[in-house]
Amino acid sequence: MDEPVTTGSAALPINDMGLIERVLQVAENTGYVLVGHSERVYHLVDSKTIEAAPRFEEEAVHQLLASKWLTKGGVHVYTHHGFEGPGNSVLVPKSTRVKARQWRNLAPIPCSRKRKAS
Repeated sequence: MDEPVTTGSAALPINDMGLIERVLQVAENTGYVLVGHSERVYHLVDSKTIEAAPRFEEEAVHQLLASKWLTKGGVHVYTHHGFEGPGNSVLVPKSTRVKARQWRNLAPIPCSRKRKAS
């Protein structure tokens, strides 16, 4: 049986901006699907086929949903290893897409660049 994902005040926030940026990019380009009562997170492989997302990615998706950076879409029928069932698409609001593009276009902080070894 699926365990519910811990979201809300009990969960520690994910502060890995690299992970958050990757999740937003996947949500925008490929897509995520929420399945079942526990809203397990799956990657959209093609129009109706899904594969389970890793737990750390699932936690990031739920954090972004809770903070309204992602939203839950409509119910569609998806296939996972030969089984069909309903799931909610995950949508990326326009404001999130704009902010994610701004982050990607930022220049790296000069002190964070790796120095060449002499």
